[in-house]
Amino acid sequence: MHAGLRPARAAIIAIPANQPSQPDNRMTVISHVQTQVEQSVEAHSGDLATDRAVRPGSEDRLRLVIEATSDGVWDWNLQTGEMFFSDRWYTMLDYAPGEFAAGYAVWRERVHPDDIDAAEATVQAHLDGHLPEFSIEFRMQAKNGDWRWINSRGKVIVYDAIGKPLRMVGTNVDIHARKQAESALRLAQLSIQRASDAVFWITPGGRFIEVNDQACHSLGYSRDEMLSMAVWDIDPNFSPEDWPPHWQRTRQLGKRLFETRHRRRDGTIFPVEVTANAVEYDGGQYDFAFVRDMTERKRVEADLQRHREHLEDLVNERTAALARTNVELHQAMAQLVESEKLAALGHLVAGVAHELNTPLGNARMVASTLGEQLREFALAVESGSLRRSQLEAFLSRSREAVNLLERNTARAADLIGHFKQVAVDQSTVRRRSFDLRQTVEEVLTTLQPMFKRSRHQIAVDIPAGLELDSYPGPLEQIIANLIGNSLTHGFTGIETGLIELKADATDTRQIVLRYADNGIGMSAATLKRIFEPFFTTRLGQGSSGLGLYIVYNLVTGVLGGTIHVDSSLDRGARFTLTLPLSAPDHQVMT
Repeated sequence: MHAGLRPARAAIIAIPANQPSQPDNRMTVISHVQTQVEQSVEAHSGDLATDRAVRPGSEDRLRLVIEATSDGVWDWNLQTGEMFFSDRWYTMLDYAPGEFAAGYAVWRERVHPDDIDAAEATVQAHLDGHLPEFSIEFRMQAKNGDWRWINSRGKVIVYDAIGKPLRMVGTNVDIHARKQAESALRLAQLSIQRASDAVFWITPGGRFIEVNDQACHSLGYSRDEMLSMAVWDIDPNFSPEDWPPHWQRTRQLGKRLFETRHRRRDGTIFPVEVTANAVEYDGGQYDFAFVRDMTERKRVEADLQRHREHLEDLVNERTAALARTNVELHQAMAQLVESEKLAALGHLVAGVAHELNTPLGNARMVASTLGEQLREFALAVESGSLRRSQLEAFLSRSREAVNLLERNTARAADLIGHFKQVAVDQSTVRRRSFDLRQTVEEVLTTLQPMFKRSRHQIAVDIPAGLELDSYPGPLEQIIANLIGNSLTHGFTGIETGLIELKADATDTRQIVLRYADNGIGMSAATLKRIFEPFFTTRLGQGSSGLGLYIVYNLVTGVLGGTIHVDSSLDRGARFTLTLPLSAPDHQVMT
């Protein structure tokens, strides 16, 4: 667009080395350059040789000035199109000095596409004489591809005889940091204006110098009205006398958070939370306050408090109900345990009836036979036909009958004694010394009817003389429950099962009682729960689920021992009881 310009005479530019580079002084630099060029053209217009002789010193001064300034300097010969870029022009875009040749096209291709039209229009307006000088801001692409904001100011300094521009000089300043700060400031201002909280700038005297839209909206005043008001005009808790102490306190702490009340234009009062910040800006001190309307929060807090109190009442009611249920549950469990004891006694009674059938039946048969023989003997005596041989035979048979009666009645008495001992032991928790083997045999005697109905067997290997000072009743109940568990659960589908009971003493005044069966065993899931109350694998089939629960509590409680179980599917079950020879003392009820 400047191809028709006539060449201008070369000008040597001298710029003072101490020239400041601030934006306000850049046009002064350009004006000084213009003066230097004009003087140089006038002084040397007729003597080119002299011009060349002077040039080295002037160029040195120009180089020193350009190196001293932090701005990028450019020089554009509008007649030839040649351009000069200083080192700083390159480095502010992260290029090495002279990395590419200076030129208008080089500059143009690095200007942001959105900025190039406005930039060229401004330069053209200056060239056309519409602007005495120009200052434009645009983005240029740095070497790494980032866009960096540049402020370019320039001025034509040489015209030809008819006033056409021949040469233009100017400076580029990196304003990217300033642009970012301005953008951040605009964002902050927008954020404050759009904030959901009311924002106030307050002077040391308590007056508002700036407010946001929410402050006006929440209080019902216009912005102009707000800027004519003070804190005590909207806060009934503050008076002009209260403000200075508040101001000083905020200065001391730097930041304060408190609750107060604000009054709207219509007189309504509402709760607010104030965050007051002590700030300094542009030499002044201010209270920068964020105010949040607490109406909804207070309502929610009140609702929550009511709900909390209601829940506490419900919890108290449920706690009392659970306490009652817990008592009832313990009572029910006690009743079930008693039922288990009664069931055990029922088995005992059944055993008594079954075992006494044989000796009592024999005794009855002998008594019946003896009675028949006695009637025959009486008839012979009455008829006088009694012979000596008949008398001797009667006496012989009578002696045999008496012997049979004595043996059977003795057997019955012995059985009754065993049953009585077991019944007393199982129906009471009575401590006494007893022989382990004898006690086990007594309880097994009562359980014989259970085995006579099946082909299952029990083997006992307990040495005589293992004396315990403990509670035989609970021990008998444990053995009975373990056997009952094997017969009910362990031997399901098994025709011939075997139970083994073994015991031996240890060196630590304990005995180890081992109970094992060769039944179907238990799964890992069942094994974890067998001692839980009411757990049973036969729910609804007459099993209470308390048998092994009672076993565990009797072993670990009354007898003061431990119990361990080992089992897996199809490999039977093994219970190991470790019991002290002398049980711990207990306050027990008989």
